[in-house]
Amino acid sequence: MATNGTLPSKQKAAQFQPKDQTVHINEVPIPSIKPDELLVKVRSASLCHSDLMLFEPNDQGLVLGTGDPFTMGHEGCGTIVEVGSEAQGFKKGDNVGWLPIVDCCFECEACQVHNLYCETGQAKVQGMTVDGYFQQYCAVKWRNAAIMPDGMDLDTAAPLFCAGCTSFNAVEATKAELNRDPKETYVAVIGCGGLGHLGIQYLKAHGFKVVGIDLSPEALEEAKTQGADYVFNPKTDTNYVDEVRKLTGKGCHAAINYTNSVPAYSNAPDIIRYNGVLMVTGIPQKSIPFSAMDLSMLRLRVRGANNGRTDQLRDCLAFSHKHGIKPHVTQYKLDDFQQMLDTMHAGQHKGRMGVLFD
Repeated sequence: MATNGTLPSKQKAAQFQPKDQTVHINEVPIPSIKPDELLVKVRSASLCHSDLMLFEPNDQGLVLGTGDPFTMGHEGCGTIVEVGSEAQGFKKGDNVGWLPIVDCCFECEACQVHNLYCETGQAKVQGMTVDGYFQQYCAVKWRNAAIMPDGMDLDTAAPLFCAGCTSFNAVEATKAELNRDPKETYVAVIGCGGLGHLGIQYLKAHGFKVVGIDLSPEALEEAKTQGADYVFNPKTDTNYVDEVRKLTGKGCHAAINYTNSVPAYSNAPDIIRYNGVLMVTGIPQKSIPFSAMDLSMLRLRVRGANNGRTDQLRDCLAFSHKHGIKPHVTQYKLDDFQQMLDTMHAGQHKGRMGVLFD
């Protein structure tokens, strides 16, 4: 389907070049949408720490950044300007956000859990292998999209569509696994940055007691702003394990690790009480070790959470809007994309960083 004649024919995009693993601001065409797609004018797109995986080797079986240059970014929101003939429940002018998996069937058994593992074997991640959202117009699958609640701010909402829904799903899974009064329950948030600062908000909305752990003073400052009851920096609070166990009685009932740090996973059991929950959310580049003895003897319950399905995204948006949960976003111009990447790589940011389009 051709684009509407009132739209420009070209746009600027922050594109990853697989040949030399660099990023360039290129001029690219406005996409033409397929019958099952929506054309969205992007208002904001944000950078996720997993975007850095494009520049680093991994042993997780992920094949990223191959072939031709493509537009980066898998967190975005905006306004629909064109609706494909097969799309259902959407119209021009709707404000939407969406999930990034394309070329999946949405119907198979695997897609009911996570469509990255669609049984067709063709699933791709927008912004990781095919064009994403650091461009003014993008095409998204209608079955990935969710209409945003009235009054939700497009300027700052982009992180909700990866960091937000991932953080939300981790908190909801932890709550269900623990099945106890949140007011009597301690949950550690390991990594208080892009995902963690939202996870703290979701936990506090439920009434949990929150222990924030991070190596970054800026992230811990943000954790306190978002309501963490206690914060610790393992680099400077060298006895933090003893302090956490003392404050919580026997250790936290659960820990949600939002980082991609193998040492963070290795050290997490030290602050979790017997039969507590370790929620695996952040994805390190290398495999994480767990003690078979700890698992078999129920010393630790290891569970996982991710960005989930579209129905979970709608739940996340409704909960976020009801409880006033908002990402902390520092905005950049598209031409300053490399500076934004460098700042994230150095860990010198609070919350999320993104690009605000005109």
